Amino acid sequence: MDLDRRLIVRGLVVALLVEHLLLVVKPLNVLAPVDPWVIGQHLLHGDLPYRDFAFEYPPLAALAFVLPGAATHGAALSVLAFEEVVVEAAMVVLVFTGRRAALLRYGVLSLFVFPFISGGFDALPMAALAASTWLLTAENGWGWAVAGAGALVKVSPGVVWVWGRTRWRAAVAALAVTVAVALVPLSVARDATSSYLGYALKRGVQVESVAASTTWVAHRIEGAPDHFAYRFKSWQIAHGGAEATAWEAVALVGMAALFIAARRRQLDPWLASLAAVLLFLCGSKVFSPQFVAWGAPLAAVVGGRWFVAYLAVAALTFLAYVVPSGPGAILGFALVRNAVVVTTAALALQRVMSPA
Repeated sequence: MDLDRRLIVRGLVVALLVEHLLLVVKPLNVLAPVDPWVIGQHLLHGDLPYRDFAFEYPPLAALAFVLPGAATHGAALSVLAFEEVVVEAAMVVLVFTGRRAALLRYGVLSLFVFPFISGGFDALPMAALAASTWLLTAENGWGWAVAGAGALVKVSPGVVWVWGRTRWRAAVAALAVTVAVALVPLSVARDATSSYLGYALKRGVQVESVAASTTWVAHRIEGAPDHFAYRFKSWQIAHGGAEATAWEAVALVGMAALFIAARRRQLDPWLASLAAVLLFLCGSKVFSPQFVAWGAPLAAVVGGRWFVAYLAVAALTFLAYVVPSGPGAILGFALVRNAVVVTTAALALQRVMSPA
């Protein structure tokens, strides 16, 4: 390694250390107005999620709030951020050992995505996606268990079942357990929106989503005014239901094509996993900034133009929240970011499905 490259690497390491330290001390509270300390206090006092208090996340996400609840109210977010650092570090050791170039690429991506995972718990699904892909690449059946556990924190790691094809008995067993546990909240929920399933169904089209970008462009073409409302703890755009349904259909078609391709021949698991995550993001009517972290390790391993495209997605997401404020301004950055997401998803799907 020449001197210039060593200096760049050292500069990256210093930047990552400083950023992580600062964001543990003062995390970016991406969960607001959700208070991690309050949720943790509920859990520590024996309250049951969905029944005794509304909980908008899948069941295993509750584990992320236990330690913040045990801390003081002022320190709760820092404890949550420290958990994220630990999870990210464990993933780096597991997935990137022996992958020096990929590790450097992930370091660059982490500069843009860690601010958004510092005040939440999306390092867990991010790590689950990377670890399950790594395990299934080695034909290790535990990859299905990791994907299942991740899907019970955030649904996204469940996309592994779209492209995975190894150890099918373990895959079926893990899927059965995951679905069973995921449905438990329905049996205890006190009302329609107390469980994450009901909450997700009731939510509107978040302004950062691909569907919202499509709605926004349609309004510009038609000369129709935009209407925004702050509901379900996020900004939503009105009259985006048809676009959301259309993008859900597009994502499902893409997932089905990926599933069929995986049954017919061996796919590049890392690119297939990245394609599945991108399709998930295209079809989701909620696209919070921390969701960009999910595919970062996958893009780092795949490298090449896929890394460059994902870096653009991460950087545009970062700029959307650093530069402007309000749903209208964010929509401009989100439009460009989402165009990159959709294009990259389409190209990745095409590449995965193309004969070797």
